[in-house]
Amino acid sequence: MALKRSFAEASSGVSSLLDSSDFTKLREDASTYDETREKIIKRSRDIQKNSKQAIFSLHRGDLDQAASRLLDAEKGAHELLPLIQGDPSLRHGSFSSSIEEFAEAKIFQVFLKEQRLINSSELQLADRDEYLGGVLDFTGELNRFSIAKATTRDTASVRCCRDLVEALMGEFLQFDLRNGALRKKYDSLKYTLKKMEDTLYQLSLAEAGLKPKAEEDPVPAHHEQTTMDEA
Repeated sequence: MALKRSFAEASSGVSSLLDSSDFTKLREDASTYDETREKIIKRSRDIQKNSKQAIFSLHRGDLDQAASRLLDAEKGAHELLPLIQGDPSLRHGSFSSSIEEFAEAKIFQVFLKEQRLINSSELQLADRDEYLGGVLDFTGELNRFSIAKATTRDTASVRCCRDLVEALMGEFLQFDLRNGALRKKYDSLKYTLKKMEDTLYQLSLAEAGLKPKAEEDPVPAHHEQTTMDEA
């Protein structure tokens, strides 16, 4: 098969060896991608910050302030959605983390107002993993909330929190979670449930007018050895 041209002809100039306009376009695409990515990272910080502040306000009982923060976070997310839809690879990282934080705050807000777990279909900004991550993070806030309620002897609220976490444990047990962020969050769920069980136990003792039995500290090894030597 004959070659289209000789190497001597090809080496007559760089322009004949490659298409510079193609590399110009690639550089422009890379520059546009970097600019878009930086914009998403910067705006995602605001979304995450507003969501965290909403959670803080919810713990303080300031529902109006929390709602305002969540509206700001949601507005910021909707502003970025067209960029994310234009290049789905930009969702991973800052934007996904901020949406997970938003989901956590929204789940907490709805629970406090309606005593239920918001459905994933009601959080359309979050994809499956972002919703599940938000749910698991929410259980940590729920534990803090239940402890605050325990200090006021609100056993009913603590039991409601425990029941939800117990139900979530049963649901997550049916997932085949691979090693990753969700798996790590899930692994802490059983400890959250245990803490709530302990809190309920302490409340039951208090209601019965009893004090929890103090655990005896183990005898230090060096003390045990000294006692044996003295004997």
